[in-house]
Amino acid sequence: MDGEGDLRRVTAAGRERPLRLAAALWAALAAAGCSWAEQRALDFADIFRLEGQAGYGLQAHANAGELLHAGLGSSKTWGMGLVYGRVESNVTVEDHFPLSVVWTITDRTREALHSLPVGEEGRRGTHRCFILFPGGIGTGTVAKTDVHFFDVEAGFLAIGLGLEVGFSPGELLDWILGLFKFDDRWEFLDLSGDDDAAARDLKRLWIPRSEKEPLLQPR
Repeated sequence: MDGEGDLRRVTAAGRERPLRLAAALWAALAAAGCSWAEQRALDFADIFRLEGQAGYGLQAHANAGELLHAGLGSSKTWGMGLVYGRVESNVTVEDHFPLSVVWTITDRTREALHSLPVGEEGRRGTHRCFILFPGGIGTGTVAKTDVHFFDVEAGFLAIGLGLEVGFSPGELLDWILGLFKFDDRWEFLDLSGDDDAAARDLKRLWIPRSEKEPLLQPR
C-alpha cells in the first residue's frame, strides 16, 4: 500500500510541475505584456501637444518643425497642458514681428525674428531664431531634440485666452517602431530613448545648443 501511495504522490507531483511551469510562464508574459502596453501608451501620448493658456497681449504663430517659424504679435501667457507626454505648466513670453525686429535693432544679443524664453523666467535658456531654418541658424541658447525637429505647432492668444497645439512626426515614428519592440534589449526600436523610466524622467523638449552639432552652436 505504501508503494502505491508513493506512486500516486509521484504521479501527482509530475502532473503539477508542468502546471506550475505554465503558470510561471504566463505570469512572466503577462508582466512583459503590461510593461509593453504601458510603454506604448506613453509613446502615444508623446505625439501630441495641447495647452490651455491665459495671459495678455495679442499674437498668433505657426511652426513647421525647425524649418519655418512664422508669427505676428507678442504676448505673455501662463499655460498648462500636455506637452508631448509630459503634463507641464509654463510661463511664456513670446515675441514675433514687429517687436522682435525692435529688439534686433536695439540689442544685438537679442537678434531674432522669434524669441521664446524656456522655463520659468527663461532659466533654462532662450530660443531665438529667424523665420527660415530656425533649427540651423538660431541665435538662442537652446534647441529642440532631434526627435522633435519636425514638430508641427500652432498657437494664439486673444482676449486673454490662448491655445497651443502640436503634433510630432518623430514621436509618431517612435510609437510605430515601439509596436514591434517585444524585447527591452531591442533598443534600436526606441527612437526617443525613453522606454526606460529613468530616461523618460530626464527627457526634455529643449536642450542646450552646446549638446547639438557644431553647426548649431550659439553665436
